[in-house]
Order: sequence, then structure tokens, then C-alpha cells
Amino acid sequence: MGEDMEVWKQVFQELIQELKPWHKWTLTLDKDLLPNTLQPGWSQYQQWAFARFQCSLCSRRWASSQVQVLFHMHKSKGEPQGQVKMRVFAQRCRKCCQSPFEVPEFTTENISRILNNLVFRILKKCYREGFKSMEELPMIKEISLEGPHDSNNCEACLQGFCAPVSPALASITNTYHHVERRVQVTHWREGLCSHIAPNPRCRYGNVCCFCLVL
Repeated sequence: MGEDMEVWKQVFQELIQELKPWHKWTLTLDKDLLPNTLQPGWSQYQQWAFARFQCSLCSRRWASSQVQVLFHMHKSKGEPQGQVKMRVFAQRCRKCCQSPFEVPEFTTENISRILNNLVFRILKKCYREGFKSMEELPMIKEISLEGPHDSNNCEACLQGFCAPVSPALASITNTYHHVERRVQVTHWREGLCSHIAPNPRCRYGNVCCFCLVL
């Protein structure tokens, strides 16, 4: 993923340091990572996200809301450190014969949302912290997509690892575009909501990013 991977690492470190400033976590790319094939003591998180692709042969561009991002995570027992392995499944151009699998391009906002969801799973799985009812922050779709998922050119589908996106997530557009990452982190770290508008669904009586999706 080249330079894009550096963005993933940077955002991940910002998020984990907000919550666990004295703990050392690493994020590395592993192209051989497989869903539901875990080493002892490891946990899994996977998400289907919106991303764009470009064919390296014909320069055709396309978008997909079913790009699978897979994480395996592990915290060292009794130590303030852990590691995350990551794999992003590719897609290929349906117009070109024998086209290569292309790496997806994510917006910075969606990278942030994916990693927010990952960090929340780390809190829950590795630290036994967090709200039990927490749901994923949805991805932002830049455009409306029509037609079925191109399973014939999806790496995850061809390897038997793809699954349909849930209807609730599939119907979400950019409603949450203006939610700030620091507000999300503050809600979890401080145990309170950062906005002041009353909201009966919020356990603290306010509106916040999590109350919008719970």
C-alpha cells in the first residue's frame, strides 16, 4: 500500500495514544492474513468499507462499498504492548483481460473511521473496556452505487471470504461526515458526551457521535 500504509499507521498511533498513552502498539501489513485463521491468543476484527480503485492497465476507475479490511490483534500478557496485523482485499478491472488485482484507495476520513472501530475492538477484546452496545461507525459513501457487487473480480469473494454488507450499513450515506475523531475518543476516554443538545437515547443526556449510531 506504499505511502497509504504510512497514513494508516499514523492515524492508528494517534488514536491508540489518546486512549493508552503509555502502551506501545504496532500496525503492520500482512498480505497472507486469512479470516477466522487465528494464532492462539489473537482476536479478529473485519469491516466492509467504501473505497476506489484504478486499473493499472487501462486507467479505468471504479468504486465499491464492499471492500474487506481484515485485522488480527494481540496484546502481550502482562505487558503494555500489542500488535495488529492488517490485510486489505483487492479487486480487479472487469474490462481488462487478465487484469491484476488493484489495491483500494480510501479517503482519510474512512481510514479514520475504520481505525476508530478497530481501536474500540482492541479496548473491548484486549482490555475488557468499552460499552457492550457499541456499534460500528459507518463508512462515508462519496457516490451512490448501483448494481450487485462484482464478485467475479473481488479477491475476497474468489477466495471464499466475502460476505454481504448488512442492510443498515449499506443504506448509510454521508450523514455523519462532520463527526470529529477527537470527539469520539473523548466520549470513550472521559465517559461523557461532548455536545450539549439533549438526546434521550444518550446515557449522559447529550448528543454525541456514538449516540447517533447506537
